[in-house]
Parts: sequence; C-alpha cells; structure tokens
Amino acid sequence: MAKAADAGRAARDLRLVVAAHAVSTYGSYLNLVALGLFTLELTGSAAQTGLFMAVRLAAGFLMGPVSGLLAGRYRRTRLMIGADVLSAATLALLVAAPAGARLAALYALAVVLGCGQTLWGVALRSELPDLAGPQRRARANARLVAARSVAMLLGFASAGVLVAGLGYEVAFLLDAGTYALSAGLLARVPARRPVAAAPEAAGPAAPTGPRAWAGVGVLRSVAPVVVAMIGVRAADAFGSAAHNVGIPVQASLVRPDSPAAYAAVFLTSWAVGSLAAGRWCARLAARTGQVGSPRAFGVATCLMSLFFVLAFTDPPLWLLIPLTLAAGAADGYAEISYTTRLQGVDESRRARLFGFASAAQNAGFGLGMIGCSAALDRAAPFTVVAVAHGVACAVALAFLLAQTVRPSDRRAPPTDATRRPTAPTGTTARRPPEPPR
Repeated sequence: MAKAADAGRAARDLRLVVAAHAVSTYGSYLNLVALGLFTLELTGSAAQTGLFMAVRLAAGFLMGPVSGLLAGRYRRTRLMIGADVLSAATLALLVAAPAGARLAALYALAVVLGCGQTLWGVALRSELPDLAGPQRRARANARLVAARSVAMLLGFASAGVLVAGLGYEVAFLLDAGTYALSAGLLARVPARRPVAAAPEAAGPAAPTGPRAWAGVGVLRSVAPVVVAMIGVRAADAFGSAAHNVGIPVQASLVRPDSPAAYAAVFLTSWAVGSLAAGRWCARLAARTGQVGSPRAFGVATCLMSLFFVLAFTDPPLWLLIPLTLAAGAADGYAEISYTTRLQGVDESRRARLFGFASAAQNAGFGLGMIGCSAALDRAAPFTVVAVAHGVACAVALAFLLAQTVRPSDRRAPPTDATRRPTAPTGTTARRPPEPPR
C-alpha cells in the first residue's frame, strides 16, 4: 500500500510539473510575439526590436552555467517558482510604468525573462529524473515536448488576437498570470534538496571558479558521447535560428497578400509534428521503457535540417504541410532523445551539465540569429536556411560517423554513475519533467 501511495504522489507531482511547463510555455510564446510588437511600436525602430531580442538571448546565455550551479545546490522547484514570480512581477511593472520609463522597464524585462527562462529549463530538466524515476524519464520528456507543442500553438494563435482586441496591457497582465499560475502549481510539488556534487565531479578547479562557471570540469567527467551531443545540439540551434528569422521573409515573398497566414500554416504544422512525436515517444517509452539512442538522435537532427531546407524551396501548400510536419516530428524526437541521454548522468553532475548545455544552445541560436539576419539582406531565405542547416547537418553527420567508428554509447549503462561512482551509497535512491521553457 505504501508503494502504491508513493507512486500515486509521484504521478501527481509529475502532472503538476507538466501542467506548469505547459502554462509557462504558453506565456513565453505569448510574450515572444507581444513584446516584439510592443517594442517596435514603442521605439519605432527595427534595430531596437533586434536589440531587445539580443539582450534577452545574451542574458540567457550568461545565465546558463550559473543556473547549473544554482540547480546543483538549491531546491529546484523553489528556483522555478522564484523565476516565475520575478517574471510576473516585472511584467506587471512594465504595465504600471509611466510612458517615460517604459523603455528602461522593457530592457529590464528582457534580462529577467532571459535569465528566468534559462534557470527554469535547467532546473526542470535536472529535477525530472527524480520526479519521474530513472526508468520513466523518457516518457516524462515526451510528455513535456507534447505539452510544449500545444502551448506553442495556443500562444502563437492567441497573441495577435489578444493584442489587437484587448491591447498590450491586457496581454502582458495575462502573461503575468500564466507565470503566477505556474508558480502556484509548482508550490504543490515537494521541494527536494539535490545531491551535493562530489569533488571529482567538479574537476580540478573550485566550484565557484572560472572553470566551474565555464563547465570544463563537468565536461571532463561525463562520457565523450554526451559532450558530442551537446555540440550537435548547439549546431542545431544555429540552424534553427535561420528558419526562425527566415519564415517572415519567406512568407512576404511567397504570399505577399497574406504573409501572416503562410507563417501560421508553417508554424502550426511544425508544432503538430512535434506534438505527434511527443505522443508517439510517450507510448513507445511506456511500452519499452526507453526512447532513442545517440545514433537515432543524430539521424533525427539530419532529417530535421533536410525537411526545413526543403520547406524553403517554395513548395505548394499540399507539400509544405507534410514537410513542416516531418521537420517538427524529427525535431521533437531529437529533443527527447537528447534530453533523456543527458539526464542519464549522475545526479551530482546533472544540473551543471544542463547549465553548460543551455549556454551552448543559446550561443548557437544567438550567433545564428545575428548571422542569418544579416545574411537575409543579401541572400534569399532558401540560401540562408540551406547554409545554416547545412552546417547543422554536417555536424550531425560527423557525429554519426564517430558513432560508427567508435560506438562508445552502444553498451552504455543507464547512468554515468555506474561508470564512475561519485555519490555516497543510498543518495541516488529517490521517490518515483526543454527551450526553452
């Protein structure tokens, strides 16, 4: 009976975390659209709008390793609640700020959202294996991807309607409400103290030193295949930036009469594909207990890049939809495989590893946003997307080749703890959850 009660509580906690993830992700996609439009209207400058996004990305990049250190030392659900509360308060401050102070409040919000989103995501992915249990983390990750896809659809679909019908202030207050609701849901989840990192997990430098901040120590302590997967994911983020900045330009070229409708079809199909992948992976994990492998992750990354490039060849609508559906499905599968593998490392290293991985992805995405935005002034969207995703595909192919030559993860244990024990006996026995928020 006690075991059944523990399993019931664990399932309830996981449902609460997935619900909080869905609500906060909806808020993130809502403000992604609303804040971009608001910045453009407030400043009248496309450069200022780009600067707002750059500040948000830079804050997320710098916060990555710091988030890993915090999530490795403090109760992670409380960190997530703190990030939600601070985001909600800063949005309310933006609404209440007088006209002359709104620009300063806007940039403060960019920093808060960038840091908060990174901290939330690192804490979530570090905590999920302990919420779901080591054998069910793949299924939990699949549920998170499915929830994120639904939230993205609703966020993009409602942002324009809310701004046009109710105004920016109401949209921002609703956004603040989503963060408050997320915090309320997380407050019902017991806050567990993380396992302290063993000395060898931190590498030769002290945990607060520059090398710890850069993640060098934790990279030396995990399997090489994990480090390689982080590199592939950073290259994938670089390619993803190309289609994110390229979709509006492509829409204005292909459908000058209705670019918004074209962009909506593109993004909706992508989200539905990602949702389908999440649901399929959840069923597969429930049946087999695992999803994907490093090799499958590499193949999915290649397929995603290929489908995105084909989607920018100006295909007819009947072909565009299945291409973007396939790109979303491959992207969702790659993310689930990637997150599940990184969660397999020992708990004492997990948070710092996700902090470094988040910084690597933010760096790839930020560089892609800057480079591809500049390139779109000189080249067609197809060329920019093909080059950027070509880089991602080349990195993924190199990863697959390395796996073929040296399949280091083929017989790898479920966690790195069995390869190099670091935690004291009994610390990994816990009760029986990706970006970004």
